[in-house]
Formats: sequence, C-alpha cells, structure tokens
Amino acid sequence: MAGEELRSGGWCESDGSTAGASPYGGGPRGQIWLGDVARAVAALGVDAADLATVSRIANLLGMEISGSAPSPGASGRRDPAPPPEPDPPSRDAQDDASPTVETPEPPSPQPNVPVLEPVAARGGTPRNWREPALAAAGQSVAAQRPALQTLLPPHSEAATLRLLVSRLVAEGPVDVDRLLDLICTATPVPELPRRPVRTLRFGVQILVDLGEGMEPFLRDAMHVVDRVRAISGRHGTDVRYFADCPLDRCGPGAAWTWEPYRSPAAGTRVLVLSDFGRRLEATGRLPAHYAGNWRRTADLVRHNGCSPVALVPVPTERWPRWLTGVMPSLCWDRTTTAAAALSALP
Repeated sequence: MAGEELRSGGWCESDGSTAGASPYGGGPRGQIWLGDVARAVAALGVDAADLATVSRIANLLGMEISGSAPSPGASGRRDPAPPPEPDPPSRDAQDDASPTVETPEPPSPQPNVPVLEPVAARGGTPRNWREPALAAAGQSVAAQRPALQTLLPPHSEAATLRLLVSRLVAEGPVDVDRLLDLICTATPVPELPRRPVRTLRFGVQILVDLGEGMEPFLRDAMHVVDRVRAISGRHGTDVRYFADCPLDRCGPGAAWTWEPYRSPAAGTRVLVLSDFGRRLEATGRLPAHYAGNWRRTADLVRHNGCSPVALVPVPTERWPRWLTGVMPSLCWDRTTTAAAALSALP
C-alpha cells in the first residue's frame, strides 16, 4: 500500500509498550505480519481498496496503519472496542492439532490502465456503385429465380409433345376410299379398313439423362416430364433416370437403386432426353463401346413392340453420325415445331 506507514513486527502501542505483550492482558503473543493481514482480507472478502476496513482488520490483528482510518470524531460515532482475543494454544496443543491448509495470498491489484479515446475519425472514400445492391435477406430464393424459357416454342409445345408420346393405331373411322378399291378389285375384305388415329393408351416411358452434358438442361428436362405427365396422365408415365447410357444402369429413384434397362410394356412410346455423349466426346472421355450400347438399348425397346424417339439439345450438325440410324431424333430448340415432329416420326 503506497503512501501508508505500516508498522509491524508485533503489538505496537502508542505509549511505547514492549512488542509481544497483549494490550488486553495475558502473556506474550506470536508476531503478526503483513501476510496475516492479507489472509484475513482475502478470507473476509474485503475489497483491498477499502482502506478504512483494511485498517480496522489490521488494528484487530494488533497492527497499526497510521493516517488511513478516519478518527472517531470525524464520522460522529466510535467503533466498538474489539473483544479480547483468547490466548494462543500451547506448543503441545499445536502439535496435536490437525494441520490446516493455508490459503494462498491473493494477487496484488493491477494498476488502473487509462483507456485511450479517439480524438478524431476519418471516414472512408465514398463509392458510387454501378450495380444495384443485393436483395434483402428476407426475400425468398424462388422470387429471385428467373422464369424458365423452355427450349420448345411455347405456342406449339403441347402439340409437339403430344405427337412425340402418342402412337398411330388403325382404330379411326372407316376408310371408305380404300374399301371401294378393295371391292372394285374383287379383293376379299376380312375386316373394314379404318383410318389411323393417335392414342395415348399405351403409355409413355421417359428416359432422362443426368450425365455431365445434360446438367445445363436439367430444368428443361424436368419441365418436359411435367408436361408429358399432364398430357398422358401420371399413371401412364414412367420416368427413369440414367447417366450417359441407360443400358447398364437406370431407374426411377436414386442412383444406388439403378438396375440394367428392361423394355417397357408392349406398345409403349419411349422418349429419350439426352445429348448422346457430346460432352464426353468433347473432353476425350467417350468410351469406345458407347455407340454400341445405344444400339443395344434401341433394340431392347423395339423387341417388345415399343418405339423410341429422342429430343437432343444439340444442333443437328453436332449429332453423332450413328444417332439417326438408331432412333428418330429431333433438335430440342425453338426451331422444332409440331410439323417438324410429325415429319420426323415414322
């Protein structure tokens, strides 16, 4: 404690009494040191900055701090005299008593460090942003997502997809012209000839390519799936996913559930949405048996009386040479109309 006069080394009396004699009578006592005062302050939980309380504790222990405690007349009241302390136990009693754990001395209080306050601040250089600020965090992502512009022309998309997923059957009205030709040529007529009409009752299977080359067209593929389901019905549409080629692995669920491709029910139209390895060929990763796998897939489709047709999101000049010989194909862009689809189908 800076600035305080501390006298220790025993009982200090103002009248010059001998150190070691108790002011309350009795025999000589042990010496009191600064460590005893610090232990008492720590045990009582007294703030070390409270000099008046610390002075009283020191006085109770037999030490005197000059000039720290206020005089009784200054506060208007006198502190009660400390009760007489019992005599310390004899040396034999101290040897028999169980040892006590000494409390470590509390660390000395750190000096108050002044906190610096800024005297001036310089603002940053103002910026004139050319682009608008980002949207608020509360807005949903769906509201910020741009509307999908379909690859097929919107005004003829439904008609084009209906032509692609339907099949021709001779179940329309009676073909009178053909019937007359048969009669005039004396040809037997076992059944009435009828005009062909398109039907959706056989259902449709959609093979969606999830390979690397079709990643930019995933939303377009899902849009076609939704439109076909709206045309042929949810129960009449079978959607299967694959990567690059469905021959070895495809299925309606997650990739780990895919199995080798199997032909659908008889008469089903199979619509293929794929780039047929254009991305793999551009990166030099096209397998040597890739074209052969697609030929085998088309043969499996036709084996059960089904017919495949493909939508390819690649210009016709970039198609592989073997594609048109495997299945009828259409360029999947805004130039494809219902008339183009009708002319491409057998």
